[in-house]
Formats: sequence, C-alpha cells, structure tokens
Amino acid sequence: MDHVEMRRKHTKWNIKQNPTTITINRTIKKKAQGYIDEQNIDVGPFVVRIFNSGSSSPQAITTLAGEKQTDTYFGILADFEADIQASSTVKDEFLVDGIRYLVKAIYPQKINGEVVGYQGELERVI
Repeated sequence: MDHVEMRRKHTKWNIKQNPTTITINRTIKKKAQGYIDEQNIDVGPFVVRIFNSGSSSPQAITTLAGEKQTDTYFGILADFEADIQASSTVKDEFLVDGIRYLVKAIYPQKINGEVVGYQGELERVI
C-alpha cells in the first residue's frame, strides 16, 4: 500500500469515529450581462466529521438585513471524494441538527501531489 492510499484510509477512519452526513446547499455567483446571477444547487450527501477547533464566544453581527450570531471555532474533515468549496464566488452551507454552518475555508490535504482529504473552517450561524 502506498502513502496516498494509507492516508486516505486514515482520513476515512478518523471520520468514522464521529460521522455526520451533510447535504451542501451551494450558491454560485456568476457574472452575467450587467449583473451578478446566483445559482443554487444541492451537492452531496457527504459523510464528514465536524469538530471543535478552539474556543471563542458567539459574536453578534449586524447587517442591513438584520442581526445574526456566529461563532467560528468549528472545523470539518472530509475524504478526498468530497466536493466542498469556499471562495468569493461559491458559498457552501449545510444544516446539522437544525444549526446552519457556513464553510469559510477549505484546505486540500495532499501527499505526492494527490488529494487525500480536506480540512476546513466552519462558521456556525446561531
């Protein structure tokens, strides 16, 4: 067994220790003729692991649309086959136990140039 296969198995084993099945609601923004077009699609389901990645207290964020509370001390671990994105043109969100999570960043984990899994940062919207 090579290192890539071994690390992929380790990632899947780690996810199985506390698995959560999610379906991502993806919003894609594309430039159109003089405006920004938004397309919503569902992606998944994926089996991932959500974990605490530190500690912070919830923050109240006030925008034109209203106020929300968020905290950003959650992380996500996914296997190499997951399609999870975060960028200025793609917003991935999902629900777990009635709580909405927003993917703030996603980092591919690579060995010898091949993706073996993904780790990311989540924002829990309360």
